[in-house]
Amino acid sequence: MEFAGKIRDVLLTVGGRMIVTIESEGGTGEIDNLLEKRLRVTLKQWKERRSLDANSYFHVLCDKLRQELSKETPMSMARCKNHLIASYGQVMYLENGEPLVYKTNAPPEFCLELETPHLALVRTDWENGKAVYFYRMYRGSHTYDTLEMSRLIDGTIAECKEQGIETMTPEKIEQMLGAWEEVHGKKREEVR
Repeated sequence: MEFAGKIRDVLLTVGGRMIVTIESEGGTGEIDNLLEKRLRVTLKQWKERRSLDANSYFHVLCDKLRQELSKETPMSMARCKNHLIASYGQVMYLENGEPLVYKTNAPPEFCLELETPHLALVRTDWENGKAVYFYRMYRGSHTYDTLEMSRLIDGTIAECKEQGIETMTPEKIEQMLGAWEEVHGKKREEVR
């Protein structure tokens, strides 16, 4: 069961346990079945998930950009997508907060053609006379929240406009990404 809510009160018992009072924003019809049962509880700050329409729109723009750029040099969808995600997307982090860096003998010509993982070359070293490549890893766009997707789409639109590719009107884009403003209480322009 998952629902949006707010912590209203926290009480500490003499035995060191917590009693947490949560106010839900929606119906809790299933809650009766869970009373007095041992539960696995995870509390996370609520983030609106971006709409699937936004992710679909990113892929449409990516394909249009790929087609335009392929007029000079052929480019695969995977390479174009990797470029956009590495330019405007979200780095994958380890639990200690460090960016995830992947070391491999696979050269960029190979790695940048992969659909997943999304990689960007950081540096090349030599070990025992052979090239070793270090890539920063990026999360897939399907994992982005509204703000992250907004940044990815804004950057992709900018590259499309540089190539003369028509995009949605600003009004339609705002409508598609409007959930961001509701969640964060700021206009998107304030973070640009």
